[in-house]
Amino acid sequence: MAFFKYLTWDNSHMDLRYTKDEYGGDVHITKVYRDDRDVNMERVNRKYSDQLRDAQRAIYGNRLGMFLVFFALVIMPALVLGVIQSNILLIAVITVYTIIAYFIVEAVNQVEINRLLYKLDQEIKSSPRIENRR
Repeated sequence: MAFFKYLTWDNSHMDLRYTKDEYGGDVHITKVYRDDRDVNMERVNRKYSDQLRDAQRAIYGNRLGMFLVFFALVIMPALVLGVIQSNILLIAVITVYTIIAYFIVEAVNQVEINRLLYKLDQEIKSSPRIENRR
């Protein structure tokens, strides 16, 4: 049930910004919250930059895996069968099914990033080094 917890978690107060080194792929987190909280960015980067990079890789992997699996196992057979049988309805149903599957994969990707944001938010909230500038 953690899937739905992270999927529906309200992350509207978060504004995770980062830069990515184009040569090494290292991630440098530059902003965490929308408001003016002062966060120890050095500590956040030390602990979460690798996790953010891994989450981004998992998201890209999920998208690529979905594309390859659907193209090889669903779209191509459906197109071949649809053309052979002259069945346009089959192609339409597979297209709708593909769109639904895409949204499911994107929900999994959202859970992946929300899990990281949730852990980051919980640790920063419990940290004594956070100060609100007013």
